[in-house]
Amino acid sequence: MDGFFTLLKEIFDTFGNYITVPVIIYVICRIFRTPAKRAFQSAVLVGVGLMGMSFVTNAFGGVLTPLIQRMVDASGISKPALDIGWQAVAAVSYSTDLGMMFIGVGLIFQVVVWLLKITDIFMPSDLWNNYSISVWGSFLFLLCGNMLLAFALMLFVNLVTLLIAESVQKRWSTYFNYPGCCMTAPHHMGDAPLYLVLNIILSKLGFDRIKADPASIKKRIGVMGEPMYIGLAIGLLLGIVGNIDRIATLAGWGNVAQVAVMCAAVMAIFPRIAGMFAAGFGALTEFSHKTLAKSRYGQGRQFIVAVNDALGYGEAATLTTGLLIIPFGILIAFLLPGNLVIPLMVLPSLPYMVEIPVALSNGNVVKSLVMGIIVFIAKLLMASYWASAFTQVAAQAGFDPAVQAVAAGTFVIGFIMSNCTAGLITMAFLTQNPLIIALVVAVYIILYIVFRKNRTRFQDYLERLATGARPAHEAADGIAPSEKHAIV
Repeated sequence: MDGFFTLLKEIFDTFGNYITVPVIIYVICRIFRTPAKRAFQSAVLVGVGLMGMSFVTNAFGGVLTPLIQRMVDASGISKPALDIGWQAVAAVSYSTDLGMMFIGVGLIFQVVVWLLKITDIFMPSDLWNNYSISVWGSFLFLLCGNMLLAFALMLFVNLVTLLIAESVQKRWSTYFNYPGCCMTAPHHMGDAPLYLVLNIILSKLGFDRIKADPASIKKRIGVMGEPMYIGLAIGLLLGIVGNIDRIATLAGWGNVAQVAVMCAAVMAIFPRIAGMFAAGFGALTEFSHKTLAKSRYGQGRQFIVAVNDALGYGEAATLTTGLLIIPFGILIAFLLPGNLVIPLMVLPSLPYMVEIPVALSNGNVVKSLVMGIIVFIAKLLMASYWASAFTQVAAQAGFDPAVQAVAAGTFVIGFIMSNCTAGLITMAFLTQNPLIIALVVAVYIILYIVFRKNRTRFQDYLERLATGARPAHEAADGIAPSEKHAIV
């Protein structure tokens, strides 16, 4: 059995999501009776879109990462734990038989919960991010040796992730213009509850009156408000901050120019790639609705495809917000009491982290920036909490940087371990106290029931917070917003 799961992982790693996701999309399209030609076209568009996004994000990361390294070095920040990226998390995730098993078992579990109508999200289409679920089970198993409890933790984190993802699905799908899709990356969904609360609080404080979305900025300053020029300005600012220690040199200004042009290029190119990817889901959306309407699985539901978080990375407000948080993130890491982590590898990935607040605020950069900074503080504290235990577990798994860190008396962490929701759930499960675990599960069940009963009203409430407008079906019903948006 171990050999089967190892082979499955090897197949996924060898072909990558550029091949496997299009194959999954083709199969799903055919299941929903999409003509073979259109199913094939959809699969190719999705594969090409994913590859294009990879080109853009990898090229941008190659420019951004050295810049951030210089910013961290220039700040003089010194902490005992270093964020070394997702590779450390993957090493822990797949270091146990349990983690390897979840490659196959998690896939089956996600199909079953869709068939049982527990969720409308078909999560296997984003199977690569499953490692950020299985890492918590492997982590718990290596700490306490309880395999059954660790396996239950993985399945429970998966269920919680799906509930959170479904709650923000309509807002994310609408804002980023991917009909019938949902971003389900567990390490982002774990922060969504904080964003949901902050979004409501900041709306009450009047942040929605600040017109700082890309459309409003363009209307105010004309052609210079185009995403490409915004990228140029943000890149220029970031480049100057990152090269402040050598600003009087030719090399420094050369790097400033490179960062500025790269930011402008990402904002100009990414929407075109995203449009290609979105076009790949047109046939699936059309034929899934038709087929489900005639199926016993389709009554009162829709088919929502889980997609990768890369789809929102280069959107103008998302990239702007993520890049603006970088210098704040370094300053916060330096000043925050209780923080142990130098957040080195996560900083270039901040545009991924802010997709949820950007969608909730409908592209309001100021509101998204405030939410992102507050949540980043929480994530630093969560990563600091796990740094020592994670280093020991990663060293036990044979991960070389962790082994070296233990010998030096320092720590390493992958920032995926800063997932606030999964981190709190894991704390509860680590107690191995049946009452505490039962209480956590009971909270999930209550929230699940309340959400399922009020899903439309809740999603409409988020739409009204984001846009200030009544949803079309409310206007047609003639129902007052105060009545329709009450959350039960």
